[in-house]
Amino acid sequence: MILHLRAAVEQLYAVPPARFTPLRSELVAQAKSAGEKALASSIGALRKPTVAAWAVNHFVREHRDELDELRSFAALLREAQRTLDADQLRLLGRERARRVDAVGDRIAEVAADEGQRLGAGVSQEVRETLTALIADEEAEASVLTGALVKALSYSGFGSVDLADVVALEGVDGEPEDDAAARPSLSVVPGGGGDPVDLEERRRSRRTAERARLQTALDAARAELRAADRQVAVLTARQEEVTEGIADLERRLATARARLEKVTGELDEAVGIRDRRERQEAAARDALDAHGDAD
Repeated sequence: MILHLRAAVEQLYAVPPARFTPLRSELVAQAKSAGEKALASSIGALRKPTVAAWAVNHFVREHRDELDELRSFAALLREAQRTLDADQLRLLGRERARRVDAVGDRIAEVAADEGQRLGAGVSQEVRETLTALIADEEAEASVLTGALVKALSYSGFGSVDLADVVALEGVDGEPEDDAAARPSLSVVPGGGGDPVDLEERRRSRRTAERARLQTALDAARAELRAADRQVAVLTARQEEVTEGIADLERRLATARARLEKVTGELDEAVGIRDRRERQEAAARDALDAHGDAD
């Protein structure tokens, strides 16, 4: 019997896609029969995962240890982004696609073993989810819940959009303690009443303003760090492209030198041929003239 929403999530997001909806109906019916109307409503609201999300969830649940190497690689790449290590970023950036493809292929293989073949579009969504895992620690944590409802995506800049990607967050199956969320009330000593109250209000306003300014500063710093990381990544990419152009220019210069050499040899060969043609014509004329004299 399901008594908590988290237990329902654990069951629902562990089954194949075709089993999700029937099982959800069963769990809703169980909750209703137990008189748990709110729980039944919450279970009924749980969304069926996409095929890509299910494939990643299944792999996380059954083969989590196989993600360790990818997670270690992700930590290295994030550290390189934080320290703006361009050389390391360039090396790891080239390695990222290979690692994502390898794990993506493994996920497709495991899904196929469960009778669920992944098409090209779904496989791409799986790879985008793995790329997001590498890019963002919160995205990694979301993937590791094993309860994704849709694939993740990463644009290459900023953080990953994690809105509504996980079936359940921050719920432990117990009713929320409303009292803990309410501010505590206390009597201000001093007997003066208004003067003390006004001063308290001033302090509260100053505290609130400082908190607002600190939040704005933290946000600005976060955006600056994100911009710095993007500059570092793009700088590394620019260097890679520049190296490629330089290599092509060297090859083009070599090809032009060879062309110039071959052209010179061709001109010389044509000149020799022309001289030989003239000599052959002169010899032929001389032979014809000798025959006429006879």
